[in-house]
Order: sequence, then structure tokens, then C-alpha cells
Amino acid sequence: MRVLLVVALVLPLVGHAVLVQELDPDPNRIFLTQLKWKSVAGESRDKSANGTLAILYAEGVYAEVTSAFVKRGGSPQIALNLNNSSVVRIGTWKRLEDSDLIRIESREMPRSPEGETKLGQPLTARTCRLERPSSTHIADTIVCQGLVANHAQKAIGLDGFPSRVCQLIDTQNKAAVLTQ
Repeated sequence: MRVLLVVALVLPLVGHAVLVQELDPDPNRIFLTQLKWKSVAGESRDKSANGTLAILYAEGVYAEVTSAFVKRGGSPQIALNLNNSSVVRIGTWKRLEDSDLIRIESREMPRSPEGETKLGQPLTARTCRLERPSSTHIADTIVCQGLVANHAQKAIGLDGFPSRVCQLIDTQNKAAVLTQ
């Protein structure tokens, strides 16, 4: 009987882990706060800005990072700089009855000075409004408590963020199994 109980508890997590390994961000589900660009000292054409990037994965996974963004050499291409990320939120999202609302449940995972992400922050829930919903990119804007993010109009270099999301979810799943 105990073996069946253990299998029943672990099987959904294993299935979720397989799903997590296959996460692929859809450009139509990537949102970004407004960025105010500043010239980088010593680099005449490079610019940087701080902001927040949010991804609503089709599988129901939510990922958010507050970080620095860069434009190199006057290029319009925007790149995420994970070396300067300060806060990562990982969790889930789903639409509510009203198609203009989503519920995000996420856990804040701040980085230590050594660059490692800390686990154990409490799970929080937010209800967010989708402004001007669209069949292609969910909405033009997501409005949450303290976060207003617009659909990214141009491609953004994610600098390994999707693989980091998978690693963090895997770490959370392993920690959840250990505490049961």
C-alpha cells in the first residue's frame, strides 16, 4: 500500500518534470516592462536598461525576471543580461472565468550574492488583467499588482533564461518531494 502511495505522489511530479524539460517560450507570450535606455559608460554605442520580462508558457508555467537589458553597438536587438538579474518568479498561470483575467501563483526566488537562486520563499497569488486580448499574443498588456508589461514587439535574446526556468522548476519539484 505504501508503494502505491509513493508512486501516486511521485508520478505527477515526474510527468511535470518531463513537461518542464520541453518548455519553449512562444514569442507571442513574452511581455516586457517599459525600458528607459541609458548609454553604457566607456561604450559609445551600447545602451542598458533595467526592467522585467514575463513569459506565459502555453503549458501554464509562469516565469518572470527583473534584470538588466542591453543593446549592443546601436543594434535594435535587445538582450537579457542574466548576470544582473535580481529577482526571478516561477509558478503557474491560468485564465479565470472572465477571459480578461488571469491568476498567477508564483514563488519569488531572489539570487544570493554568490549568484545562486534561493528557494523557500512563500507562494503568492495575483490576479492580473489582460488589456486588449488577442488570439495571437494573448493581450497587448498585462496589468498586475506593481507590474505593467507589454507584449514584446521585437525579438529578445533570452540568454538561457528558459533553461534556467526549467532548472528552477526541477529544483522546486525535488524540494517538494523531499518535504512530503
